[in-house]
Amino acid sequence: MPSNIRVPSELYEKLREISISLAGEYQSSAPTIQDVANVALKRFLHEWEAEGDLARQAIVAELLESRRLSRSKMGPTSNKQKLSG
Repeated sequence: MPSNIRVPSELYEKLREISISLAGEYQSSAPTIQDVANVALKRFLHEWEAEGDLARQAIVAELLESRRLSRSKMGPTSNKQKLSG
């Protein structure tokens, strides 16, 4: 089931720049931001499935750091109830 996801504005802007840079060369067949994101996600999934434990640990560390940064931008969470799962 497809779903929308939120992307930080600085990351979205980079994806947009890539898409725009390709538009001049490929015109109407240029990849959209969605195409760029799809390829990036497929590469991530390939790395996740194909890499060894050391590479996977690096990916997990990067994911956890990303989550930590996202949570820090949300502000204090002391009043929010923790949910397990």
